[in-house]
Amino acid sequence: MREFLAAGHEVTGLDRGRRDTTPGGPDYRHLLVNLADALTVEDAIREACPDAILHLAGWSHVGDSWQHPSRVIEANLTNSVNLYTAAAGHMPADGRFLLVSSADVYGPVREEELPLTELSRTHPESPYAVSKLATETMLRVLRRNFSLPLLVVRPFNHIGPGQSPAFVCPSFARQIAEILEGRREELVHGNLQTARDFLDVRDVVRAYRLILEKGNDGDLFVIASGRSHSIESIVHHLFDAAGLEPRMRKDPERFRPFDTRELRGCSAFLNERTGWEAERPLEETLRDIFEEACQEVRAEA
Repeated sequence: MREFLAAGHEVTGLDRGRRDTTPGGPDYRHLLVNLADALTVEDAIREACPDAILHLAGWSHVGDSWQHPSRVIEANLTNSVNLYTAAAGHMPADGRFLLVSSADVYGPVREEELPLTELSRTHPESPYAVSKLATETMLRVLRRNFSLPLLVVRPFNHIGPGQSPAFVCPSFARQIAEILEGRREELVHGNLQTARDFLDVRDVVRAYRLILEKGNDGDLFVIASGRSHSIESIVHHLFDAAGLEPRMRKDPERFRPFDTRELRGCSAFLNERTGWEAERPLEETLRDIFEEACQEVRAEA
């Protein structure tokens, strides 16, 4: 929201609840909407009168998707259909709908297949990834019968201040902040050997804005830095930020049933179309995440 407001856009946020961090001002408004209720979604689209939609809502935790596969399908597929069909019925023909999918749709890849592009094969291996690829496919089918232009993005892992501690980087940062404050003895972790293409969320939302401004109907974009970092290196960066020697313990319960060894992408098409490049270094992003975790832990003391 901050990215779009700063670029001069008016913004309407749809969510099931109101967040304390929601920006104010005359160019922002917030509507309470449950995307599972198709009629309520239609009412919200009529009220907001958008010329573009950035669709981020849904189930976003890959690990937890194994425990609730049917809920993941509802959250990511069914609700997306409700939003797209409502938007197609009430938005102008020159509007645009940006679906945020995921790089997880690629599934396991061999080293020689990296970096991944818009043309790479897809082979999802988690309920979350299946739901994302199914949503891409369904909305492309619906696009054949509706006039609303559809764009799709597959972002790689993005992190930054404000992310839920249910995710790996803020979870590690919070544990290390608690060690620093004497509230825990060690960091508990799962698989540290996987490697991911990490992006700062502020770079990612800038890509979303540029795609909505400059993309064309039917476009598919990979959003990636082109570099991968192991989860183990993330942990060590965070311990360095705290000025501590690593203290860690493996927890088998934190391992996923399946975990792709490495994911890394190529954003050449995005760069060509919009001029976008990842700008923030990983160390800066992790430092921001750790500082936020420290502030939250101290506030709870």
